[in-house]
Amino acid sequence: MNNNGFAEDRQDVFWIVGTGQTLRHATTMRPGAVYSGQVIPALCAHEVKIPQPTPLGREPQTKNIAEKCLECERLATNGNYAEITWDF
Repeated sequence: MNNNGFAEDRQDVFWIVGTGQTLRHATTMRPGAVYSGQVIPALCAHEVKIPQPTPLGREPQTKNIAEKCLECERLATNGNYAEITWDF
């Protein structure tokens, strides 16, 4: 019996809202590891531009965006990813 507290190793997927977008897309690239303005691929093959960080003391404008790309959501579910919502 495996009793180490982890059911399985799962890859992370990050739900982000790219610059100028109103929908969250999922990516396996850690958003904090890439620079602002860089374009990264989403699971659905859509390109997502990394936004500028929110200044300290302010709430990210994307914090209230909950709508997700349906194709990314399907792929994340099928891939059994550990899901993380990421706001800049």
